Amino acid sequence: MRRGQKKDRTGRYWLAIALCGALLWLTPLSAQEADSSSAALPDSAAVVRDTLKVLTPPPGSGIEGPIKYWAEQITFSLNDQTTHLAGNSKIQYLDITLTAARIDIDWQRNSLTAYGVQDSTDSLGQPVYKGLPVLKEKGEAPISGIELQYDFRHNRGKVRTGRTNMAPGYYRGEDIRKVGKETLFIEDGYFTTCDLEDHPHFYFRSAKMRVRLKKQAVARPVTLYIADVPVFAVPFAIFSLRRGRRSGIILPTFGENSQGGRYLENFGYYWAPNDYFDATLRATFYEKTGFLYNGDMQYRKRYAFNGSVSGNYSPKDIRTGAKSERWRLNFNHFQKIGQTFTINANGSFVSDKSFYRDYSSDYNLRTNQTIRTTATAKKTFPGSRTLSMNFTREENLQTERIDYTFPDLSYSQPARSLFTRKAGGQKQWYHNLRYSYNSKILARGSRIPVTDNASGQITGFDRTYNSGWKHDIVPSYSFKALKYFSFSPSLSLEELWVPEYLEYAYSDSLDRVVVADTVKEFRARHLARGMGMSVRTTLYGLFELPFSPLKVIRHKMDPSIGFSYQPDYSDEVYGYYQTFKNAAGREVRGDRFANNTFAGTPQGEQRNMNISVSNLFQGKIIRGEEEKKIDLFRMTVSTSHNFALDSLRWSNLRTSLQAKPHPKLNFNFNAQHTFYKPRANGRGRRDEFVWS
Repeated sequence: MRRGQKKDRTGRYWLAIALCGALLWLTPLSAQEADSSSAALPDSAAVVRDTLKVLTPPPGSGIEGPIKYWAEQITFSLNDQTTHLAGNSKIQYLDITLTAARIDIDWQRNSLTAYGVQDSTDSLGQPVYKGLPVLKEKGEAPISGIELQYDFRHNRGKVRTGRTNMAPGYYRGEDIRKVGKETLFIEDGYFTTCDLEDHPHFYFRSAKMRVRLKKQAVARPVTLYIADVPVFAVPFAIFSLRRGRRSGIILPTFGENSQGGRYLENFGYYWAPNDYFDATLRATFYEKTGFLYNGDMQYRKRYAFNGSVSGNYSPKDIRTGAKSERWRLNFNHFQKIGQTFTINANGSFVSDKSFYRDYSSDYNLRTNQTIRTTATAKKTFPGSRTLSMNFTREENLQTERIDYTFPDLSYSQPARSLFTRKAGGQKQWYHNLRYSYNSKILARGSRIPVTDNASGQITGFDRTYNSGWKHDIVPSYSFKALKYFSFSPSLSLEELWVPEYLEYAYSDSLDRVVVADTVKEFRARHLARGMGMSVRTTLYGLFELPFSPLKVIRHKMDPSIGFSYQPDYSDEVYGYYQTFKNAAGREVRGDRFANNTFAGTPQGEQRNMNISVSNLFQGKIIRGEEEKKIDLFRMTVSTSHNFALDSLRWSNLRTSLQAKPHPKLNFNFNAQHTFYKPRANGRGRRDEFVWS
């Protein structure tokens, strides 16, 4: 039988027992008074069987409520001044309950003893008890032992072979004595976080422990046992019992897996020197392969920076036990410098592709085949202008391919007026001229493994690197005409600079265009996208509903129509494509800018007409003198027509409906309808309207 689990609980338990006893003492006195008017009892005792008693304390007694006690047999001894509760004994006071097979109260010594009774013996001849004393308080873990004693006069208690649990584990002690309200002395005890409380896989054993309730436990000497075998010993140890952020020893858990065998996981130390920093160092011992070390730290300064670093290190391979340094490192950092500059970085690194599979119990990590590192620095200027620098690195652990992006430099300026109006000056038409500007330098590189077809082994790496610089200028202007119509011309200008471009040739054997050469020479590409004009207006309608709380429905309709044009940039006049004729006499093309870090060159002429109608239905609810406006629903219908196509010029008719009938309920509906009949084989559409 395992010995000594630590026993601890606050002083109010013992006070409650004392109060219970004090009230119980009134019971024999009352019995004595009742009997004084009748014949003397032959044995000076009163016996009551199968009973429930309730004592209501007199005013001014200091007792906060009634005391209830049960027992199969209650004996009052007038000569000895004792009370005996036997058989499923129970005392209840407020939210505290004491149960035991027997409870004896000695009023001459002012003491209470609760204990179990021997029921049988086990296979080793050790006694097996039933009805052991259990002390419970609502919301707290129960305290139990073979015997519980309390001295009312000196406010001292004792539990023999006591046990309880107090985060983060279980305590047991052969002899537990209470001195004062908050101090326990434990002899021959142990502590464990193993779920097998009676026969734990591991425990910390000590001959003497001093426990300050809810503060700390000091034990000396301390020996760690694993499977009842002493592993190591220290002269003393301090275990924190405080809740919250406190430095102290981290107690391990026990487990088993197929690779490392049985293990003792996460035994270590937590260090929190101040409110801005903490660190943890832990070790896991595997029966077959030795130690795995884990560490992490967090740091934070409010409004300035925060971050964390964590990692693992193993000097041996968990699968084979052979010497092999394997490790993992994760980090993240955020810092704000002043009000306009921020730095944000996070990343992961591992020593080999199977580290997560071998050492992690997290399913997502075990199946993860990609690790990613990113870093961003961002500066904000007046007028919401921003400049940012980014770095990304992504590694596929299975294929060992690495892709990275650097530099990634972006500048953004939101729309602003081309001509600023002077203070107090009259607004002119050109004050509506606005523009926005964005610029981006982007470079991408890759390390691609080369694999031998016969052996499947990596024999080397191919490396690629591409870069470019793109500028976007978007001018905008809006004006009203014919009183009710708003006109908005549109244009987007793009320019791309690249340090190299592609030259193509036509392969008769492959019957396609192939890259013949990469020319290391600066080249620029100029695009004008979205040239066009749109016009819109707003119409209103009102509908009255006099016989409903919803008195008025308002219909707001916003029809718009727009035209846009984009030339065919694959035309030879622009020089962005090379054109060849294949064996069938059809033209095939190759984009000279296909390998740039941005999008390739668009091809195909576009002459589009876009049509949309947005409808908003609102209501006014009137109840008495109270009026409330609500949005009922919004419905939008749109389509487009491409004049540059030779068939199927109309796109699908798109319909969307949004409603919010309740603050916690949203309704969304989307649908598309085609204008054209399906083909006979059901694949695609033919150039014939459904109504024709």
